[in-house]
Amino acid sequence: MRSIRHLLSRITAPLLLAAATAFGPAVAQPAAPAKAPAAAASAAVDTPRKPGVLRVAVKPAKPFAYEENGQWKGYSVELWNAIAQQEQWQFEWVPMDTVPQTLEALQKGQVDVGVGALSITEEREKVLDFSHPFFESGLQIMSPVASAGSIWVALQGLASAPVLGGFGALVLALLLVSWLLWWFEHKDNEESFPAPAWIGFKESLWWSTNILIAGGCENKSPNGTPGRLLAVVWMLGGIAFTSYITAVFTSTLTVTRLNTQVRGMADLQGQIVGTVEGSSSDAYLNKLGGIPVEGHDSVDSAMAALLKKDVKAVVYDAPMLRYWMSTHPAENEKVALAGDTFARQHYGFALPVGSAKRKEINETLLQLRGSGFLEDLEKRWFGSIQAPLSQ
Repeated sequence: MRSIRHLLSRITAPLLLAAATAFGPAVAQPAAPAKAPAAAASAAVDTPRKPGVLRVAVKPAKPFAYEENGQWKGYSVELWNAIAQQEQWQFEWVPMDTVPQTLEALQKGQVDVGVGALSITEEREKVLDFSHPFFESGLQIMSPVASAGSIWVALQGLASAPVLGGFGALVLALLLVSWLLWWFEHKDNEESFPAPAWIGFKESLWWSTNILIAGGCENKSPNGTPGRLLAVVWMLGGIAFTSYITAVFTSTLTVTRLNTQVRGMADLQGQIVGTVEGSSSDAYLNKLGGIPVEGHDSVDSAMAALLKKDVKAVVYDAPMLRYWMSTHPAENEKVALAGDTFARQHYGFALPVGSAKRKEINETLLQLRGSGFLEDLEKRWFGSIQAPLSQ
């Protein structure tokens, strides 16, 4: 029986994806875009319920949920459409302005499901139920790109680990070759490499340095076979090694010139940071302390403040920051993601405590995951965005 259900889910998954993409909700059309979203949401939750029709709160958060030409679209929207179609549920969208508004409506039982980019957190699970997670996320920092012409940026390039390591290896190789050359030559070629160790080593070091920089040394040359073989190896190796060090320095300096002004959360202490008000990133920053937080109603608003330099950085969900960058290529020279993803979290559908729909949603999610529907959905929405988080 399980194999039959699995086969059916494999067959129906492409059909569900196509239907979710092309037609939106299978059994109910989304609400028309409201001119005054807050008032519309308040009015919607206060109106009498339609028998047999679920109320689905949706908080705009590109690319997971957004309204376009009167239709709701996005990763989470398409996933919910597929679940509703498979379960044959009728529903209506209830647009929400903020995450707190969405959570409050769920707590009061004014809506049945919350759809968008809702992070599953310990605090929220105390007052709400969540479906199985369907997307892995986390927080990341967006910061202005450092000035390309600053002396500090150049010094950062010189002091980087690859460059310092390369120079260190070059110095060690230079000293080793100089010592070996003196050892091979000081008995039979004392004129060029005198027998006293310290004097002879200085002469061989002079020879090795000239070979490395100028490609030759007119007044000195090894006479013995071991010394000449070492000279050939050093000449060829020196060219390759110098080219490598130059390439490492150039690439490191280029990356550093495009680096961000902020490297991590430690750089944000005492600095004004933008985020989306009421989001999990807002809660994280306030709990962390020491960082003045400026709340915005959307990631677009927060990024506008960053571009105007009203805030030092923006801290928000990594997938949405990456999506913003992919849809604003002209701004990629001005801002960039800083550091790695931190405060890992997952997105899920939010429900009132004790909701009977939770079990059905979870069962359908497992079927869609097993059929490859979630994988196909993620590739379509995030395939062009570098380093998706849910791999």
